Amino acid sequence: MKKQTTILLSALILTSFCGPAFQAATIQAATTDTQEMPTPTGQILNIGEKFELSDLKAEASIPIKAYAETGQFLEIGYIKLNQRDIWDLQQKKETIVNTPTIYTKSSWGGYLEYEALNINLNMVYDENTKTFTLLDNGKPINKLVCELYEGSAKIHYILKDTNEEFYSYEQTEALQYHDDPSENEFRVATLSSIHDAPDLIGYFDAYDIDFDALANWNPLNNYENEANFESPIVKEYDRKKIDKDNGTEYTVYLEKAKPYTVNFKVYLDNKPYFSKKVTGELNGSIPLQDEPKMPDSKVATLNKNKTAVSSINEYLPQLGTYIQTGSVLHHKIYERNFGEIGAANSIEGQPNFLNTGIYGISGEMLDNNQVVVEDENAGRTTTLELYYESNQSDDTNSTVTANVMINSNLGDQVVKNVTGEIGKDIQVTVPKKDGYVADKETVTAQVNQDGTITTKEKVTYTKKETSEEKPNNNNNQNGNNEISNLPSHYNGLVGTMKKNVDLYDFKTGQMTKNKQRQLAAYSDWKVDQIITLKGIKYYRVATNEWVKDSDIYRYVAQKGIVDTKDVEVTYLSTVEDKLINNRGLAANTAWKYDRIAYLGSNETKYYRVATDEFVKASDVINN
Repeated sequence: MKKQTTILLSALILTSFCGPAFQAATIQAATTDTQEMPTPTGQILNIGEKFELSDLKAEASIPIKAYAETGQFLEIGYIKLNQRDIWDLQQKKETIVNTPTIYTKSSWGGYLEYEALNINLNMVYDENTKTFTLLDNGKPINKLVCELYEGSAKIHYILKDTNEEFYSYEQTEALQYHDDPSENEFRVATLSSIHDAPDLIGYFDAYDIDFDALANWNPLNNYENEANFESPIVKEYDRKKIDKDNGTEYTVYLEKAKPYTVNFKVYLDNKPYFSKKVTGELNGSIPLQDEPKMPDSKVATLNKNKTAVSSINEYLPQLGTYIQTGSVLHHKIYERNFGEIGAANSIEGQPNFLNTGIYGISGEMLDNNQVVVEDENAGRTTTLELYYESNQSDDTNSTVTANVMINSNLGDQVVKNVTGEIGKDIQVTVPKKDGYVADKETVTAQVNQDGTITTKEKVTYTKKETSEEKPNNNNNQNGNNEISNLPSHYNGLVGTMKKNVDLYDFKTGQMTKNKQRQLAAYSDWKVDQIITLKGIKYYRVATNEWVKDSDIYRYVAQKGIVDTKDVEVTYLSTVEDKLINNRGLAANTAWKYDRIAYLGSNETKYYRVATDEFVKASDVINN
């Protein structure tokens, strides 16, 4: 029996900004029998073999070779003659015969069904030679040419980042007959729709994801289908080029998904008290976490009005940072979900703040006390903050002042003269090391009764890259203030902004505007010379074609990662060095950059994190 195939097309709804690109629907293929090649019955009549018509019985079979349109041999087919066919042949010395259906297997074992293109066959018997001839439209033939009617395809699901095969699957009835060749295509089954497929953790399913379209999507336009993560993968095929060895295996690359990240932060009197970063892979889950030590409820009170949540989607940074605060939010996350985490409740009737928080903000269902990471949370970073306030402002507790030893990969680091209240946890600033960046800004330390202050946390220092030096744009080779009217050698890169840029011709010590040519907006150019005339710098982008310094910006082509600092929002700027005030980067998130740009009249250093979005170097930490 042919396998029954079900392909499920679902849609991802991204918050409230866009609707699904495809309506949820189930497409179920009809179930048919995979037939084997028919076996010959009755007398065997070979082409060219002599026989007497009177010797024919009730049935006969004519073996004939069948070929695909590619020319490859498929199988031996059998033209069947029944009693009526034999009677007609004996009476009229000719009869109409039916071409067989050819069933064969591909090189990997999938089934293929072919129909003969020879559809007007006659069998004519010659009394003189005692042999028969097969005619197709009056022309003798001794073989059949067949076209593909139906078949199965083998799909190889490959992890794109490692190029390893994750799963292979026979998709039955994928190769269907269509009168219109332009319709010869099929939708690849997603792994979630295949019953025996293994769980796919950390990767998007078999979707045709256009990341460039996502990066350029404008939520303000509110276009449907613009931010779709679940477009089906469509494979095209040419029936005329398919045979047992060709055209029945297809490769699908599964995109690695960025994880879902939750930053949990607790503050006491507006100072950091506890923080934890939790991640979960797409289609995986976030398991229960150990409950953190919260401020003592006898001396501090949770200010529910200051409970805060902020989220940003890395795949769609255009949505900006989504922020909510207040007691209604706290009720939604904690009070409404109290007890939903099962046994993960702390003492004194208070919910487990970390686990209930992850559950409450994720919007997902629990599965065995774990938060499942669905498509809409891939690449999302959410920060949950709780604020405690001391019940009394006077300092009645004993304090300790001591040195704190922090273990690191560069040896023990000593922070001198740290003061804290006995029995309390405090945040200690990690020492800075020249030429290095620490993986955290503070560590949590315990103030002990014996007068010591200790921490169990370890700090890792990473050496800074030194290849991002700002390129020199001074063409004065003499080291004085004189302005030269002769070009100097300069090797660098420049980019245009949102307007086309005028070009200038250099002749007899003057620049003249080129009225016929311009540089396109948002384009990049290599320059090889620089000159200063009347206080204006010009860069040469082609033979005798120059651009003004004020019409472009200089940059270094370098890739890397920067981390935002522990601030609510890190704002972005355009290439014109103008602030983008309707969105920003969330606290403690990592962002890839592809160039270091120097923007504005002061050539302030920026990292480019999107096509026209730059973050100021002083606002982030370069890893």
